[in-house]
Amino acid sequence: MVDTPQSQPPTPEEVEATLMANTDVTEEELDALKDEADTLHDGDQKAFTENLLVQNAPRAVLQIAELAQKGSTERVRLDAAKYIVERVLGPLNKLDPTKDMSRDPILQFLAKVQAN
Repeated sequence: MVDTPQSQPPTPEEVEATLMANTDVTEEELDALKDEADTLHDGDQKAFTENLLVQNAPRAVLQIAELAQKGSTERVRLDAAKYIVERVLGPLNKLDPTKDMSRDPILQFLAKVQAN
């Protein structure tokens, strides 16, 4: 995608060009997705996109979990792990301060990580 001085959202053509340049999606697969959007969702791109995201969410979750375990650097592993924990527990800085964290070793550890 091309950055414009006014930070306008990318055009559909720019998004498509970026997708084609950075993924293994073929033109035929992209055309099939467009046809599916037109057929199953009456051309409603938002409904189609939401459906596609829901269908692929399990794979995304597994990918994030794999990055947390096997990421190429400590930073990748930590960021993926923090993402998972914050999605489950919420942001660490918003945890209930009345909760006794002294008994929960995971929360103690996460508080230390967040402080650094």
